Amino acid sequence: MKKNSLMFYLGLAMTVIGVFLFFTIVRVGDFSFTHMGRYNTGPMILIFWCVILALFVIYRSVIFELLLALSTIALIIVIVLNVHIYVVSTSMIKFIAILALIFGGAGLMIRENV
Repeated sequence: MKKNSLMFYLGLAMTVIGVFLFFTIVRVGDFSFTHMGRYNTGPMILIFWCVILALFVIYRSVIFELLLALSTIALIIVIVLNVHIYVVSTSMIKFIAILALIFGGAGLMIRENV
């Protein structure tokens, strides 16, 4: 095993550990299909998607393929925009250590690939 590949795998391990530790302090909440945003658009888009999917299965038209793709994108956008992601309070030392693992590992991987 070459020394360069050892440093690459060390950087990969550091990045994976840092990302895992970062995910332990991230919380996700306030998402439901019953109330998405202010206007309750989640069920409407989900029903619209199901209807277009049924029409696509029955008729197999290019228009329904396009509508199915657009409604799928709209459903994903609604879900992503209404999920609240936040970082819980943690000590500054732990946060700096997490960032050092992530960026230090990424730096080692980049340096060994250049």
